[in-house]
Amino acid sequence: MLFSLMLLSIGAVLDIQSFRISNRLIVSGLVFGLFFQILESGVKGAGVFLLNVSIPVILFYLLFLIHALGAGDIKLFSMIGGIWGFQMLCKTIAVSFLVGAVLSLCKLLYHRNLISRLLVFKGYVRQVLNTGRLSEYPQEVQGKQHVIHFSIAILIGYAIAMEVSY
Repeated sequence: MLFSLMLLSIGAVLDIQSFRISNRLIVSGLVFGLFFQILESGVKGAGVFLLNVSIPVILFYLLFLIHALGAGDIKLFSMIGGIWGFQMLCKTIAVSFLVGAVLSLCKLLYHRNLISRLLVFKGYVRQVLNTGRLSEYPQEVQGKQHVIHFSIAILIGYAIAMEVSY
């Protein structure tokens, strides 16, 4: 647990500093996860590992395509799945999205742009429904006010999921 928390903390710091999460960090977590799964379940553990690492990629690919979720965030979820397995992955995902929603709402209220961002969202949904095509979600022209570092939500979500599990 401590190793995972450390990796996620480093990932959040890197995300805040550079808007990127190091692939070396992700690979470290994945190698640890593979080793742990093989140690726990033998050769079968490698298959379980591959399945659990693939789930976030499959689930969140569309969110990645429209730039609503970053590749690093998806890789953090894959790392959690690889180390801890399907149940912890599902708990972390659920709690992380709840935490992310709260963080986003707080940021929207702080910047006083909740209504304008809801109108942007409404326009985006209307465009997707009218064209039948997913496109990149509109970015705000005033900088990165709309961006939250979802890695923070993943870190908090993981910590809460671990606490609830024990």
